[in-house]
Amino acid sequence: MNIGILAPDNPHKGLHRDAELIAWALDEGGFSNVEILHLKNIRADVLSTKSSNSGAPSKWSVCEGIALDKWIHGLDVLFFSEVLNCELIEKILPVIKVVYVPNLEWTIIKGKSGEVATWISEVRGFIKKGMVVLAKTPTAGKVLQQHDIECNIVDWSIPDAISKKKRKPYSKSRIRVLMNAGLGGWKSRRGVDVMIEAINMMPKNHTFDFVLKTIKPWEEYELGECPVSVELVEGFIDRDEMDKLVDSADIIIYPSRFEGFGLSQLEALHRGIPVMCTDGWPMNELQTIADGRLLIKPSSMEPLRLAWSFEPSPKSIVENLVALDGENPCDLFPTVQVTNGLRKKQENFVKQLSELVSSNKEGFDEPV
Repeated sequence: MNIGILAPDNPHKGLHRDAELIAWALDEGGFSNVEILHLKNIRADVLSTKSSNSGAPSKWSVCEGIALDKWIHGLDVLFFSEVLNCELIEKILPVIKVVYVPNLEWTIIKGKSGEVATWISEVRGFIKKGMVVLAKTPTAGKVLQQHDIECNIVDWSIPDAISKKKRKPYSKSRIRVLMNAGLGGWKSRRGVDVMIEAINMMPKNHTFDFVLKTIKPWEEYELGECPVSVELVEGFIDRDEMDKLVDSADIIIYPSRFEGFGLSQLEALHRGIPVMCTDGWPMNELQTIADGRLLIKPSSMEPLRLAWSFEPSPKSIVENLVALDGENPCDLFPTVQVTNGLRKKQENFVKQLSELVSSNKEGFDEPV
């Protein structure tokens, strides 16, 4: 069976990582003919387009410069992650099985109501022609189903090793807190402003050292001077350096207003690092530790088309950190229950995708 996955050619984008997760799961499931084709613009590229994957090498990438129509010829299954290329799908359904994995956070952008209605109509139409839709979390699946979009809920996971050992604290007297802001995203999606406000509200005698990792320059956040007490790490760094930075943290905070999924959060959990995140979906659906101090209460929340936007409370972050002060967050994690749960998600992810591509069914059984 020949399986293809379309992905952007920028390795710093989450969609690139999603493509590799799908390829890994299928490889684990025994499917050896899996390839990722990287395109500069997945929305615009059609069958006559040449690919360019020079910026995104991976184990599953196909050679640079291959024509899209040549690559697609002979595929049995083609995965689209988030981006829906209607012209391409029209050309290949039902000869090639199409699997679509949407994220819903894009629907939050104001002024997109018409686009969302069009998207819903297009997805419903392609489902009638045989396209399969996957949802990454139970709530995302529920939202899609409420809009008459048939979908299968997947235990979305990552190939990263799962840490079983308790971590040693960064310091005997200090607690190192990391916030990874990534690219920043729409409307300060990651909540850098919220985190800075919380840091400025902390009591003077606290024992926390704060590290903020951004990709775009600090000035672009338009938040004034970065507090002198914050260690600021700007720009792109390679995977090894990022892993070292993550491993240096005792706890990681994600005060996100909204997310498509939360890969960075899941990556931290696999490394055995406790995560404090916004108490709203999909962020709280990834939380594996039943401790209220690791959930940031939103001061408000708003449904926007197919997703929700949450306003994480800086006060809640301060209250959670004060409650953790003097305690090693590493003692919260990992537990046998947590590591077994993460491993089960990995197993289900491989099993579900393998069942999907190997059968004529348009779905699979719910995970056990």
